[in-house]
Amino acid sequence: MGYLLNSLSNLPVDDEVDFYIFVINGQWDEPLYGMMEKNFASVAKNIGNNAVIARGLDPAEFVAEVQEKYLGHGQDDLWSLLPALLITDRHPDKLDDNAMRLVIPLRDADTRCGGWPNFFRLLSDFVQFRSDEFLRKFQKKEDVVGDLNRFIEIKPEFFGISLNVNEIVAWWRDRAARPTG
Repeated sequence: MGYLLNSLSNLPVDDEVDFYIFVINGQWDEPLYGMMEKNFASVAKNIGNNAVIARGLDPAEFVAEVQEKYLGHGQDDLWSLLPALLITDRHPDKLDDNAMRLVIPLRDADTRCGGWPNFFRLLSDFVQFRSDEFLRKFQKKEDVVGDLNRFIEIKPEFFGISLNVNEIVAWWRDRAARPTG
C-alpha cells in the first residue's frame, strides 16, 4: 500500500500492517528522491498489503515529522543521510521502545544492492517474507552507519539516546582480533 500524506498524523492505523516505509528527503529536488517518486506506485504494489510506503506532500515538513516521531529531537545528522528510507515495524501512534528503526540512505542503495531493480526486490522480500538479505546489504564490517545503528539506540521517551555497550565491546574485540596489513 502507498500513501501520500499531508501529515504523518493522517496515516491510518491498520493492525494488519507489519512494516512502514517512510520516504524522507527534505526540501531539495534530489535525483534519488525523484527516482523514488517515479517508482513509488510499483513499490507500493510489490510490498503487498502488510506493508505501507508513505511520503509527504511537503517533503521538508514530512521529514521533520518522521524525524521527531521516530528518532527524537537533536538528530541533525539525519539531514546528511537524505534522501533516505526509514523502515519501522510500528505505526506512529503505536511507537514504543522496542520498535525497529532502520535508516537506509538512498545514495548507498544502488551500489550495495547491485542496482535499483534489485534494491526494490530485496526491500519487498524483506517486508513480505522477513528476508534478511536486504539487511545484510547494509551491514558491512567497515560501515560507519551500520556500526552506529548497532551502537546507538534512540529512545524518544528516555533522554533521546542510549549506548549499547555490549555491542561496542564486541565490535572492538572483533576489530582487534583481525590481522593487520
